[in-house]
Amino acid sequence: MNIPARPIVVFDIDGTLTDTVVLHQRAFEAALRTFNFPRLRTAWGNYRHHSDSAIFREAWDEAGFEGEPPLHMLEERYRSEFDVLCDATPCDEIAGASQLLADVEQAGWIAAFATGSLRHGAHRKMALLSHPFDHDLLATASEHETREEIVQAAIDKARAKHGVPSGGRVVSIGDGVWDLLTARALGLEFVGVGDEARARQLREIDASVAVHGDLVDVGRLLGCVADVA
Repeated sequence: MNIPARPIVVFDIDGTLTDTVVLHQRAFEAALRTFNFPRLRTAWGNYRHHSDSAIFREAWDEAGFEGEPPLHMLEERYRSEFDVLCDATPCDEIAGASQLLADVEQAGWIAAFATGSLRHGAHRKMALLSHPFDHDLLATASEHETREEIVQAAIDKARAKHGVPSGGRVVSIGDGVWDLLTARALGLEFVGVGDEARARQLREIDASVAVHGDLVDVGRLLGCVADVA
């Protein structure tokens, strides 16, 4: 008898599980500015790849600096900036985030995590949740530059750790245009999270995409939580 492969849910973090987009951007920009880029562009969505390491590389190349961009130095400076801001700025999870992780686990699904953030920030943001997460299933911009590489790495980690064969159901949940585009590039199901403005932005790309204001009812949408009669 063939046993169905366990479904995998890949979560973005900033703006999806945690309300930390502004906090992250402030810390990241402050860290970048310590490198004295002559003309740093801060419209992050206009960079070729939407991840901290890819933005750093593109800014480095545009500045004409020699050699490889020193990612370890960015990591250190980001850690310092992020910790100061995080300690001083109240942040919380997106409504329903911890419960959704619990529901996914209860249903026997696998939760993996893919973020364009550097790893230190990702760990601190996930600590805002009341439900624990598997650190082994986190892929970040500290290891990969493109969103496709990051999301695929999270999926591969989940499959390897839990013995899940290729070809099973994989759902991506995110709040950004780059999350949707990455899901489409990898052939994944996608569920959007965000306000009405974000919903319009996502539906300009795909009119059929489901977008929710928070994560409260997403478990039922996915089918890992039964409807209450």
